[in-house]
Amino acid sequence: MNSMIPTDEAFRLPDWTDERAYDYTARLARREWAWEFLRRNRDFRSAWRNAQLEYGLAGYDAGTTIVLSQHERPALEAWGLLYSTAPDQDAFMASVFWSPEIYSGVLRLTAFPLSAQIDATPFLLRDISCGSVFLEIPNAPQNLLFSDHGRGLQLVVEGADMLRPVRLMANSAPDVSLASAQLRALHCFNDLRLTGRLNVSSLQRDPLTPRLRHVLRVLDGSLSGASFQEIARAVSPDDYSTEGWHGRAGGMRDRIRRALRRGCHLMNGGYRSLLS
Repeated sequence: MNSMIPTDEAFRLPDWTDERAYDYTARLARREWAWEFLRRNRDFRSAWRNAQLEYGLAGYDAGTTIVLSQHERPALEAWGLLYSTAPDQDAFMASVFWSPEIYSGVLRLTAFPLSAQIDATPFLLRDISCGSVFLEIPNAPQNLLFSDHGRGLQLVVEGADMLRPVRLMANSAPDVSLASAQLRALHCFNDLRLTGRLNVSSLQRDPLTPRLRHVLRVLDGSLSGASFQEIARAVSPDDYSTEGWHGRAGGMRDRIRRALRRGCHLMNGGYRSLLS
């Protein structure tokens, strides 16, 4: 895997002046939005490059990529991650394992061998059409990520080997604060079992998406070295033409400043709030 490690120069922002460059964000859930902001953090990109020595690509099993961690506590946990592919991959392409300690949407399951006398339909990874990554961490539960065109579902599984046919059961009732996220994840998983795909209908559309896309474009403009006025002209052309940069007592300037503050906050740790 080391030959695939990019230098920081490999990281490229989208063309923030072109709204269409952000079309890929339309389907993103908050776990993917968190990745979009984190991957823009230069310190994280440096930490990611150093952490790649901890992982090894163990191979493939049908449509599943198998990744092994050499450490019980991966270094990326400092960033709320167990593992991720390169930060130059946007949320539509990246494989991102968030730590279950900060991500409420991780579905917790227990796997039993087929011989177990329990009322659960057999589950075979090879029956799932969308891509998956199996992450093995020493002395830890199995971690499994399903990805399908910008949609993701992350599992933590105790018990029998998920690379073999198993019977799966959801864990006991989750804490009240996690119940809603767990129920959504369970519904998504049941849909996955039936169809083999992560369907749009089974994943909640995030009402924050338009706002987060605006904040991301403003942040990218700033990271590219553009001035507030240049950002406003590109990101809000209609308002800019009617208000002007100096109109309404600086209202447009304030909106751009607020969006940039929000973007910097999300990039520098605030992304965790999107995962709770």
